[in-house]
Amino acid sequence: MVRSKPPSSSKKPKKKGIDFKKVKRHVGRKLQPPKNATSTEIKTKAIVLPEQTMVADRTDMAVSKKGLTLRELLQQTSHYNSKFRRAALNGIRDLIMKHPLELKTHKLAIIEKLRERICDSDKAVREVLYNIFDSVIFKSLKEDIKGPTVALLMAYIFNAMTHMTVEIRLSAFKFFRLLVHSYPSSFFMHSDKVLDHYVDILRNSQIYLQEKNQLSSILSGLEHCLSLYTNKTTDTDTINSQKKGTAGKWLLHAYRESSEEPIARSGYSSNFDKIENLIPVLVNCFEESMSLFSTTPDATSQSFKILSYILQCLYSASDVLVQNSNMLKEHPSCSILVHLRKILEGFPFGLKNDLTDKVDEEFFILNVKIAEVYLLLGGWMGPMSYLANKFLYFIERTLLDKAGIRLNKKNEDNLASLLAYMPELISHVTNDWKDRLLEAFTGAYKECNVESKLLLAYLSCVEEMLLPEKGRSISGVPDYVFLVRYQIEWIREFPRVLLHLGDKYLSVKENTSKEESAKKEHLLMLGQYMQVILNLLLRVGQTNVSTSPLAAEFDTIQLSLEDFFNAKPKGIFMKIPCECQALAVSCLYYFSSLTPALLKSLSSCCLCEELDPVMLFKIIEVLHSAYRANRLHLSEHLGFLLTLISHFRIYAETAAVKTLNQDLFKTTTRHVLRYLSQMGDGSILLKMLWGPLSEEIARKPALANMHGLMRMVVRLDMRLSKLSASEVHDLAGWVFSYMITSSIYLPKRTGQISESENTQTFRYLLKPCIRLFLASNKLLSLVLDLFNPFISGENDDAFSMEPARKVQITIYVLTIMHDEIRSQINHCLSESLFKGVFQNIIGLLEADYLTLAFDEMRGLRLEFEQLKTRICTSD
Repeated sequence: MVRSKPPSSSKKPKKKGIDFKKVKRHVGRKLQPPKNATSTEIKTKAIVLPEQTMVADRTDMAVSKKGLTLRELLQQTSHYNSKFRRAALNGIRDLIMKHPLELKTHKLAIIEKLRERICDSDKAVREVLYNIFDSVIFKSLKEDIKGPTVALLMAYIFNAMTHMTVEIRLSAFKFFRLLVHSYPSSFFMHSDKVLDHYVDILRNSQIYLQEKNQLSSILSGLEHCLSLYTNKTTDTDTINSQKKGTAGKWLLHAYRESSEEPIARSGYSSNFDKIENLIPVLVNCFEESMSLFSTTPDATSQSFKILSYILQCLYSASDVLVQNSNMLKEHPSCSILVHLRKILEGFPFGLKNDLTDKVDEEFFILNVKIAEVYLLLGGWMGPMSYLANKFLYFIERTLLDKAGIRLNKKNEDNLASLLAYMPELISHVTNDWKDRLLEAFTGAYKECNVESKLLLAYLSCVEEMLLPEKGRSISGVPDYVFLVRYQIEWIREFPRVLLHLGDKYLSVKENTSKEESAKKEHLLMLGQYMQVILNLLLRVGQTNVSTSPLAAEFDTIQLSLEDFFNAKPKGIFMKIPCECQALAVSCLYYFSSLTPALLKSLSSCCLCEELDPVMLFKIIEVLHSAYRANRLHLSEHLGFLLTLISHFRIYAETAAVKTLNQDLFKTTTRHVLRYLSQMGDGSILLKMLWGPLSEEIARKPALANMHGLMRMVVRLDMRLSKLSASEVHDLAGWVFSYMITSSIYLPKRTGQISESENTQTFRYLLKPCIRLFLASNKLLSLVLDLFNPFISGENDDAFSMEPARKVQITIYVLTIMHDEIRSQINHCLSESLFKGVFQNIIGLLEADYLTLAFDEMRGLRLEFEQLKTRICTSD
């Protein structure tokens, strides 16, 4: 049965209205905004105006690679992000290097903005900033940065030195070191605060453990600041000026004289107390570093560098106090030695058999630096003199076997600084130690390589201990008589070292090396070394008395100098610099007597065409001065001057007249003649000189040399008063031969003689002969008598020429002689000589075998008739 539907009354009742509908919220879902909420979103579109962009306005502006201007980059250096700050600094560096004018124009603004990064929290930013100051700003603005700008930088550097972060504090000292290297005055402007900060940072034990690299930088900066007090900074301009003014003295005197006035800077005497307080801090720093070093299984070069810097600072601080001790209440050496007690008593360090060669060398350097401090303070005379034997033994062993160390450049520098104290040390120790130290020093000096820097240090010590006027010389010690033995050994080494230096100089000069700059530098060094030893050799000759043993030893040096002055193909003297040549020549004056072998070598140098004329004249002058001081025998001096004139080579430019060095020979002859006139009675000198002079004339020298020899005869005695008849006869033959040989300057065509340019040369060559004829009728008669056999052909073996040429030469020579010495020639030709000479000329003119053209024969006859007319009508 189907169930019927319920009635309508059974339907569900309708729901009533609800005022607030309850919304079911789901966790994590964003709430829907209310329906009556007002939207605040603003939508915009970019407006692009291509012709009005900022790039269009920067076409003529200096911008970086990223298109940023200097102003924008400076603003970005303050960005909160370190990457942006670092990028801005790099951009500034690139912009300045590309546009240097920007730095010149805006230097103050750039420095003021960049200095803020000194205290930057990011290490990479500080490193980039340091590189900018080092490689760009300070190099470009070396002269433009003044005191106020430096003060601006120092304000931020001081702020960084007191920063809470250790890394920033350490980097501040790095910036300060850079500033002091570029502008040394910045240290003296703020020395009080700087020294306090150095003391404070070195007391921080954290840097010994974690920041060894930074500690090395700090100590390096401190040592540089302390060295400014003692004026030890190396300035290139200062060294160059010293070189120009003192001729190598700066090389020889590598030390500061004991008598030198202490360097005091007004206003800084108060800093000496701070420096004195710095010494115990440095000593503690050395002990801490050494203790850490001893506990480290493997030694590192960084650890040795730190220890080396500490000792350098100790030395510089001690040197400042010692040199300025007159400003202190008492001498500081005693108090400094007390602080150094632990270090000195532990000397020497590193004497273990299991050390490597490298570590052994590093310890050697440390021991040398400690010894320097001890010697500087005079510990062998002070309260710690009981340590003297320890240090003296170390110095002795170092000189004997170099402490077993291979002497590289670094070790040589350290040993050279130690050698500077040798003269003063030897002058104060006992005689036993004097012998031991001098023996070791002499052996090391003899074995020293001539190309080593140590050579200068050894020579400095030798000069102090050899020359009596030096401040720390020991030659005046009365109770020590064995010093002369060592001094003689030192002097004997001078020629050996000089010759070895010359050989090295020549070998480098002949080498065709590709590295020209290194080659020139090496040549300069060798030249400076030779200059030093020659200067020392000169000083020894100047200061020693002729009767002393050292003077006798000095004389023997010339035996070794014969090869030095010889102008052989590999002669040393001709190749060395002019400064060295001048010193070597000056040494010649101080030999008590010059050997003939040495004079021969000097002659070869003077006759060498490569010798500078100034040096040639200097050699002649020095030898003449030695003669006047009775150090050169008269005959040897005359022989030298004669050799100079007779063997001087004159190189012709063409086959006839012009010469390349004719003027030099004329000047040399004038010098020789001037010195001859100062040597006494000329007639006696000519008589002494006649033997070698006749030998040189018989050798038939060149016309120019013969002309010089004739001038020597004229200057000495034109009257020939001391010569015998046979000697005058020989001279007449030489004069006649010289006159005929000089005729090569006469033109061969008759009628061109008076118009030729060579005629003046011929007249110049005949001048000495004319002067002899004026003073000696006997010589004139003998010469005129030689024209007859010349014309007649009796001596054709000596003068091979055509008869017409003989007639021409005879006519012109007689014409010149008549013009110059009319009265003498008239007297000589008034007898049979007149008829004989003219009769021979007439015979040749009328002969048929004269192969002359008609006009030439007529001209020759005309000249002969004119000569007869002049002679016959003369009074």
